[in-house]
Amino acid sequence: MGLKNRIKIMREARGWSLEMLALQSNTTNQQISALEMGKRRLTVDWLIRLSDALDCHPWELVDHVLPKPPESHEVVLLERFRGLSEDQQRAVLELLGTFSKQLPSRRLHSRRKITRA
Repeated sequence: MGLKNRIKIMREARGWSLEMLALQSNTTNQQISALEMGKRRLTVDWLIRLSDALDCHPWELVDHVLPKPPESHEVVLLERFRGLSEDQQRAVLELLGTFSKQLPSRRLHSRRKITRA
């Protein structure tokens, strides 16, 4: 049994037959059917080929929820991080490590202890 996929859902949403998707993907309707039913392994090559034909993102063929795209500030952070030297990157990661170590202990200290009289 192969990976669960949404090929048939995406194909039918476009009103396409097996033959139409096969024609657009340069394969046979038997191959498309086997992929839809999970009888044929859905490789990265197949995902790209089918997503090109269906005009969708490859992940849409295997999952109904796409990963959340990065926020603009996250993109800026990554770009700036990549612009640093290796030594600077290590220093930033060490600094971030100290923040992540401090967070749980701060939460523990901020919790009130409930005592019964």
